[in-house]
Amino acid sequence: MPRYLVQTLAVTGTLFLHFILLNSGAYTPHNDYFPDLTPARFFAIALSGGTGFAIGWFFSPGMRTVRLSILAAAGSLTVLAALSDHGSLGWSLTALASAAAFFGGLGYWAGTAFKALAKLPNTFGSSEWADLDHLLDNNMVGDDGLRLGAFGADAAAHTLTYHGDRHLLTSAPTRSGKGTSAIIPNLLTYEGSMLVIDPKGENALITAKHREAMGQRVFVVDPWLICHAAGLEPARFNPLDWLVNGDVDITENAMLLADALIVPTGEHDQFWVEEARSILQGLILFVATDKSEARNRHLGRVRDLLLLDGEDMRKLFERMLRSPHHIVASTGARCLQKEERLLANVIASAQAQTHFLDSARIRESLSASDFRFEDLKTTPTTIYLVLPSDRLNAFGRWLRLLIQQAITVNARNIEVRPAKPVLFILDEMPALGRLAMVEQAFGLMAGYGFQLWGIVQDLSQLKRIYGDGWETFISNAGVLQYFGSRDTITADYFSALCGVTTVWNFSSAVARVFGSSSGQGGGGSSSSISNTDTTAAAQRKLAYPDELMRLPKSEQLLLIENLNPIIGRKRPWFEDDDLKPLGRNLHESG
Repeated sequence: MPRYLVQTLAVTGTLFLHFILLNSGAYTPHNDYFPDLTPARFFAIALSGGTGFAIGWFFSPGMRTVRLSILAAAGSLTVLAALSDHGSLGWSLTALASAAAFFGGLGYWAGTAFKALAKLPNTFGSSEWADLDHLLDNNMVGDDGLRLGAFGADAAAHTLTYHGDRHLLTSAPTRSGKGTSAIIPNLLTYEGSMLVIDPKGENALITAKHREAMGQRVFVVDPWLICHAAGLEPARFNPLDWLVNGDVDITENAMLLADALIVPTGEHDQFWVEEARSILQGLILFVATDKSEARNRHLGRVRDLLLLDGEDMRKLFERMLRSPHHIVASTGARCLQKEERLLANVIASAQAQTHFLDSARIRESLSASDFRFEDLKTTPTTIYLVLPSDRLNAFGRWLRLLIQQAITVNARNIEVRPAKPVLFILDEMPALGRLAMVEQAFGLMAGYGFQLWGIVQDLSQLKRIYGDGWETFISNAGVLQYFGSRDTITADYFSALCGVTTVWNFSSAVARVFGSSSGQGGGGSSSSISNTDTTAAAQRKLAYPDELMRLPKSEQLLLIENLNPIIGRKRPWFEDDDLKPLGRNLHESG
């Protein structure tokens, strides 16, 4: 039941009880109910206070929708009675309705004129907080679209949704409710395909069954079996299945896979990074295309080849030299030509970047494919990539590998436009490191039939990873969502994005003047007091950084393309009466 109905019933019950006690004589000095009048006085005070509170609550801003509904219903009944009754009652109600209509129309335009006169100038800035009318006019209220939270008081909160095709970026510190208020509500409602980085596995545990009930094919890529106990079987994905011998793009695709495996460590290591990427590309193509490797077409085999000893490694390069694929052959030739010490350093660099492939769990997860990323656009599909938070640093390359490939294949398939864009939710996006495809997608690929929703803990993470290009994510996001922060960099930046506004500055000055005079005829003194009041327009930031840093935990800041800044409410899925039955409560047994 909606909260405003619960509150309305409670207030109605209080008033009804007050009415019964009043008519029963319970408040009179002598009655049969209360031999001692102390309880009567107590109830009189309590119910009177409750009645006053209820009346004030009824006329509060949060009850505006209820008041308008009651007035509309009363007006409709009055007009209906006036039109249907042909006697004196009908004429009386007609006069009443006519007067109400006259003063209603007059009041509307009088209110418009008053608002125009009371409107602040915009001499120093015109930024202002969005109100409900602004959101309604810009199609931000409703249940269809990407859910961003709520607007308004609890009793009459409106769901905020985004219908644009641009990407989204959320800045949310740990334990700020991004999962319960942003990710899970969309997993429970979004009808398009989704790919979700799920560090804890909670998103899959809560929403996977419902996604299946929505008609989605659901795959939980879960090497550590976090969700297995809940009946969610782990899915596998082999990136090398993307490499088809004879495909004109096979060389480029192998280069992208090698790029995902290599995480640059600094400008001074650029040579070793490039050399490691080159040898990995050649080895990946060798494993994917050589007939002798037909039963070993997975990245675990690439890792095994990198660990061969000196003589076996040389024999491998000689085999590669005889490959019909020119990149494989050239890689073998270049390695054979390298000075032994230089080659050892290059191989060591490639080995250092592929340590994660020693994990038996990762090898099993990469051994075969139960789905294709291309299907995200053509078939309703949901993919969860589950990687425990304590393994994000060690196995971030596994995520890079899958995200790079998923975005690439969907960006190339531009002619396929699903009814709902494929939504990529990149929780803990900085764990991916600097990924060129993510950066390009944010900057160039809005409207390609998919949307990226990046989630970071603060903006300094973006600056550290993407350097001077970090603002690409800000400038190309259709939605910026801020859940608060404890660092000044993020707070200062969002404060600046909110803009400045013009406010009235009131000042008052009091001056007292004393004077004296003397002469032959005597002397005198005088005093005067002057009071000066000054009103002038002045500039103020719409939101100061310290105000944003103290943002209540239940509130959020939303910056939507071409709209006024919005102070909205977080709405956890388990507090939403429509969503709560859809998800699985992890705190209940069974």
